[in-house]
Amino acid sequence: MNYSLIITVLTVCSAFMCSCGNKTSSSKQDDCTKTDTLCGVVGPGTAMHSLQVCQTNPMDTTWYAIDDATDVANANLLIGNPVEVVYKKTAEGNTAIKITGNATYAAAIGQWTMPDPIAPDKGMGVNIEVDGVASSIGMATLVYKSWELTQESDKIILKGESIGNGQSFAFADTATIHREDGKSTLTLQGTKVVYTKQ
Repeated sequence: MNYSLIITVLTVCSAFMCSCGNKTSSSKQDDCTKTDTLCGVVGPGTAMHSLQVCQTNPMDTTWYAIDDATDVANANLLIGNPVEVVYKKTAEGNTAIKITGNATYAAAIGQWTMPDPIAPDKGMGVNIEVDGVASSIGMATLVYKSWELTQESDKIILKGESIGNGQSFAFADTATIHREDGKSTLTLQGTKVVYTKQ
């Protein structure tokens, strides 16, 4: 009688433990299909099938595989561009499902010029490069050095140094990108300066 009771109890406990084991296994499988999101900037190691995302807080670098199923329609994979990555974890690592980059960052990259008022056949302006680098085009007294995004879309800040009459001072100009009929312009706020993207 006692043996029968003990065997029954052991059988029930075994069934319960097996049931719990199956749930654990199932939840692990569910974790593999879950997606997560991470924000950072495109790192210099990014290539055709892999995305490097760098974060500053905390300082970290994460890699994501890019395959044929990854939505890259709005990725704008330029070094330094802020991105949001929706991804899933697999046995091989992280796979990007969707990558969304900052459209203003992508629109800003390039050469922006206007005719030189003194020599109209020559151009002057700013060359905006990835990773916050900027340089002047045809200007010795207005030296562009860097640029950054603002909180507003289509607006950036151009930074540099104005040199003249033995004095120099740093400047930071807000500029607005405007697109119309396939043409992009960059207008410096509070001035009549309008550059056109080449």
